Amino acid sequence: MKATAFPVSTVAFHVVALAFFGGCAAWLVQESQALGGRRGMMALAVAVASGGQVLLSLVALVALLRARALVALGSRARMGTYLQILAGMGLLALLGVHLVYSEARPALGSFCLGLAVWLGAIGLHLVPGLFLSGEGFIDPLGRRTRFSELEWFSFQKGDGEPPRVLLQAGRGASLRLEARLAHDAVDGVRGRLLQVGLSPRAPGR
Repeated sequence: MKATAFPVSTVAFHVVALAFFGGCAAWLVQESQALGGRRGMMALAVAVASGGQVLLSLVALVALLRARALVALGSRARMGTYLQILAGMGLLALLGVHLVYSEARPALGSFCLGLAVWLGAIGLHLVPGLFLSGEGFIDPLGRRTRFSELEWFSFQKGDGEPPRVLLQAGRGASLRLEARLAHDAVDGVRGRLLQVGLSPRAPGR
């Protein structure tokens, strides 16, 4: 498992996303006023969505900055998930290019292109997909799963290439966390979970 460090790349990603989507929101409002009618209302609705992306990045930034020292875990999704993400990115990119060059709606097109990049960075794990902090786990969107919310954990060998290990953790019959980790992260995570008092459980129970 990697050493504890400040999550520079993920923080930088969210700073850029915050600035980009904030700028897009303002640009989309201007575009909606220029267009008017139904097209203007659509641009205004997308401006609200862009504001939502700003809020999402802001929440993630606060969570990551408060945690400070984190261990980046080699979390990966299944191949089918990656294919779905690539398909979504492709559709957003094509729509963005069409809006910019054919519809003369640069603000809306830029939002689509930016959202495609954002989706790729998060979904394809260009930024770490999971962090281990002193209090629990944090994903790149700032969502926390605290050790105090968990009672047990299990590891089982996953499928696919390269091989991954499936981590599951929960409380009672409730599954609270599931992640596919690289083999070199397993021993460190297991040691930390045992240290905070979680009980190992056989897979499938």
